[in-house]
Amino acid sequence: MVTKWRNRTHVVLYALLLVIGLSGPLTLVDQGSRYLHRDYFHTQEFRMQLEQFAATLNLFELNSISKQEAKSAITVEKAEVADYRNQLAPLTEQLNVIRDEYELSIQDALASGNSMAAEYYKAEKERKTADLLKLYQDDDRIAALVRENKENRIDSYYRIRETYRSEFNRFHDQFDYYLWNSASGIVHSSLSANNEQAARNAMSAGSHVYVTDYTIDITNSLHYLIGAHELLDASILPYQGWIAVPKNSPQQALAKQYRWEQFSLFAYVLAGSILLIVCSARLKRVMSFRMETGLWTGFYTRLPIDVRSIIFMGTAVMTAGILVNSAGFYPSLFHSPLLYAGKLLASFAAAAVGLALTFCQGRILANEMRSWSKVKDEWARSLLKRTSSRAEAGVTQIRSQVKDSFLYKSAGVRLFLFAFLIAGFGFAGGWAVAAYFYYGDAFYFLLALIMAVTGVAAFMLSIRQLGYLNRVAFAADELASGRVPDAVPQSGSGVLASLADNINALRQGVRIMQNEQAKNERLKTELITNVSHDLRTPLTSIITYAGLLKSGDATMEERAAYAEIIDQKSKRLKTMIDDLFEVSTMASGNAKLLLEQTDLVQLMQQALAEYKDGMDGSDIQFRLSLPTEPVYVSADGQKLWRVFDNLIGNMLKYSLAHTRAYISMRLTGHQEVAIIFKNVSKHEINDNADELLERFKRGDTSRHTEGSGLGLAIAKSIIDLHGGSLTLETDGDLFKATVMLKVVFYS
Repeated sequence: MVTKWRNRTHVVLYALLLVIGLSGPLTLVDQGSRYLHRDYFHTQEFRMQLEQFAATLNLFELNSISKQEAKSAITVEKAEVADYRNQLAPLTEQLNVIRDEYELSIQDALASGNSMAAEYYKAEKERKTADLLKLYQDDDRIAALVRENKENRIDSYYRIRETYRSEFNRFHDQFDYYLWNSASGIVHSSLSANNEQAARNAMSAGSHVYVTDYTIDITNSLHYLIGAHELLDASILPYQGWIAVPKNSPQQALAKQYRWEQFSLFAYVLAGSILLIVCSARLKRVMSFRMETGLWTGFYTRLPIDVRSIIFMGTAVMTAGILVNSAGFYPSLFHSPLLYAGKLLASFAAAAVGLALTFCQGRILANEMRSWSKVKDEWARSLLKRTSSRAEAGVTQIRSQVKDSFLYKSAGVRLFLFAFLIAGFGFAGGWAVAAYFYYGDAFYFLLALIMAVTGVAAFMLSIRQLGYLNRVAFAADELASGRVPDAVPQSGSGVLASLADNINALRQGVRIMQNEQAKNERLKTELITNVSHDLRTPLTSIITYAGLLKSGDATMEERAAYAEIIDQKSKRLKTMIDDLFEVSTMASGNAKLLLEQTDLVQLMQQALAEYKDGMDGSDIQFRLSLPTEPVYVSADGQKLWRVFDNLIGNMLKYSLAHTRAYISMRLTGHQEVAIIFKNVSKHEINDNADELLERFKRGDTSRHTEGSGLGLAIAKSIIDLHGGSLTLETDGDLFKATVMLKVVFYS
């Protein structure tokens, strides 16, 4: 007994020493990022405090102007007045709202004979109408509203800014600084020095423990995190200089504390490493202690091998978790030593017990796994093996019989009901057999045989039918969930066979629908990408040249050139936005057509006349084939001209040089006119011509040309609104667009 307890004590004591030894390197790994620095002033913690101080200093001192100065600097441009007015609803719509608001009240008052109320409502209606008209006509009133909005935003800016005041006050006495703006010459300093050299000497004279160069980055300052900052951007200046920590700063106390914690950590790690080496040298001797058989070891060895393995791994993981968690106590030991010292000792004790249990379990498992035959024996009686074997046997026995019958509960219930009937047949057959032996009449034997054969045949038939029914129902359920099931095999005729045929047809339809959906998702993604690309390109140019104009370094000629480029890109951006708005309006069905009798031949000639100079100067040969007599349709001539203009323009822009392009117009036998445009593209065309009708789609996939990609989409929308059709066909690089419209009459 004395030997048993002595061995246990040795193992636990060894585990405790090993835990203490392991905690040293683990603490270094856990806290290394905090303490592996030359001193406190090179830590991330100090850097964050320095950046917080610089940010609040920039906010409240370096780039701080009063609220009154900010408001007095507000200006309202004509463009802002126009933008404010454009954000309002259309004037006619607002007038209609005012009319609808009072018209019913006026009519009710007149109907009831209350003329005073009617006059009151009329006066209110006229007053609101006059105020609304004044708002649309008086620029000064809108300018006042814009100014008021800007002043409110400035008030909000200064309210939010004050929330950082306490942080600024907390850091103000912890740092000294000397910062200046090289452009304006403005200097801000907490020192009495009157120049840069004097400030540098003051900071380096021994009164400061840390000095660093610093540049205030205004693009990432707190100023830009607060709303309405753009109203103050003109007054925000960058600063550079030095920030230092004086000897009497609370930061110096933190630096001393950091140095002490750093020294203590390295000493602790060194001691733990030495203890870990000593423990490693004695590991073999400890593991050679004799394992005495006791109550818990007898119970443990009777457990299945997989259960013991789980307990062993759980103990090991728990011990490792306690050790890793205790490594995080180190910084808190210096702030709450009594509390965290107790926690650390408790963690060491728990980890030592866990490690000792892990050692003991490892010894037992190693002894039982010494031979392959022993391993196989232990696996054969494991819980997982026994459970899986029993489950596999049971599943294999019934899977083939009920696999299809129990896909749905209702079918399973029907099966059980039918089994109950079969049991009835069996009971009746048993009674017939018993009657045969009792009475000796051959009739009862024949009856029992007939019931047995009938019952078995009916049961097998029901299994087959229910299985087939469930396969069909399962396929339908898959379709309802949006998934494509396997094809249902045809079996016989009747309702189930017809249902299976319909399910297969639906399956094919779902597959087609999913392909279309995938195509639509792809086109949607391409639409977003193309919109972003085409709108960003001119906008980037505008921003770039606007920045060059603001720089003040450009000559008058360069400024004029920059202004011309900005004007061109702005007009291009406006055209693209107008095109996008137009195609969206048409797609939503809100576009209005001004239908009138239109001569397509004359309209085409007008469109061709617009491009005469371009066609004459092009190396593309145009071949025209137009009727000699007018061809009239009911159409909006302006919008239809837009279609012809786009298609002819595309032929000039995208046709291969030194080729022929064909434009023809002819009547068909269905009282329709076909206008056909054919040319050879200089860019490779996707075989799927219909995708060219998508918004922001171009034949030039590299998108180096000036087109918006909306022309064909707008053209198709216009033709659709006229009840016609625009179809595209491609054959290699041959591009063909066909416009079909209903003819009113032909003369």
